[in-house]
Amino acid sequence: MSFELIPAMRIASSGLAAENARMTVAANNLANVNSTKDVTGKGPYQRRELVFQAVFQDALSSGSDGVKGLDGVKISSLERNDSAPINTYMPYHPAADKNGMVAMPNIQPVKEMVDMVSATRSYEANLSVIKQSKDMAKRMIDLLK
Repeated sequence: MSFELIPAMRIASSGLAAENARMTVAANNLANVNSTKDVTGKGPYQRRELVFQAVFQDALSSGSDGVKGLDGVKISSLERNDSAPINTYMPYHPAADKNGMVAMPNIQPVKEMVDMVSATRSYEANLSVIKQSKDMAKRMIDLLK
């Protein structure tokens, strides 16, 4: 039987990793807001989105005390948003068609910035949980002295 002093630290650390990845994806989306070609060269860059999945503790395989519960979060997948590109009139652009229209990425900078702010706040909340858990563990150790 294993005993973990503060399971909240493990759960919050998985949240830190997830929010860090979310910030990276939003930053990549913003960096490609004007990319008219993706890595394959076929069409504009498409917005990426992370899909998260809750991880549950498996009481039978983990050798725990028989209690099932939340064990954190993990990144399930990185998905492309398949919404239509934004057609913009730019006859001077090298990627313009015969009508002067350029297919631009389906990225909305304001939405990406809101995602980044939300990820930052979630990251800070998870960091606060880790700090509070550390303080509780320290106080418990001090009580046992």
